[in-house]
Amino acid sequence: MRLRAVTFDCWDTLLFEREPGETWARRVELLAEAAGRQGAPGDLEAARKALDRAWERHWRLWHEGVSSGAAEMAAWALDALAQSSGAPPPGSAAARALGGAFGEMQLEADVQALEGAVATLERLVRAGVRRALVCDTGFSPGATVRRLLAREGLLDLLEVTVFSDEAGVPKPDARVFRRALEPFGLAGQPGETVHVGDLRRTDVAGGRGFGMGTVRIRARHDDTSDLPEADRVADSHVHLLDLLPAFGRDAG
Repeated sequence: MRLRAVTFDCWDTLLFEREPGETWARRVELLAEAAGRQGAPGDLEAARKALDRAWERHWRLWHEGVSSGAAEMAAWALDALAQSSGAPPPGSAAARALGGAFGEMQLEADVQALEGAVATLERLVRAGVRRALVCDTGFSPGATVRRLLAREGLLDLLEVTVFSDEAGVPKPDARVFRRALEPFGLAGQPGETVHVGDLRRTDVAGGRGFGMGTVRIRARHDDTSDLPEADRVADSHVHLLDLLPAFGRDAG
């Protein structure tokens, strides 16, 4: 069996953010400012609670297989602050503007490539193995993540990028994996492909459910849940390159 394609998760697989708390705090400030412009003044603590609840709603929907993102979370948070202050409901334009600002904020964060990520993709290029990204989105839409990938020298090494906000469904839905492999003509041959990611529920279950080999990478985040484990577990990108030949003679 020849390994013909590898798909990658994004966050904590190819990219990571050093200080996510700082980005969250800035989004809270943006929410408070936007709510004030809509006639729903509130302090930062109220805005933080509203954003926390919006994220929790996004999180629940994600687990239910429903895609949502920055615009929806902005709308939910603005609506909660309006209700609590007795202000009129915010308009859709305000929510879209705030959602866009939430996404743009990620570009100001300290986002970096995982050590060895570029080398991994370059090695696969040399081996003739096709490469795709399958990424669930939250506050940062696919358009923003592509800019982050480009900034770190990763985007040009990926031939296909699939994001949940563009596909309409998140992992582990089989449709996002099919969408990643179809351009390579491999959607009907998933046994010749591998998915690499850090989460058991989405990456391992999604890749395996589509018939792909799976590697869980724990270089930045070690998912210790009791969900089924991947075929292989990599401690780093260097380790990942050692493991991939097990899925096919041409991977190394």
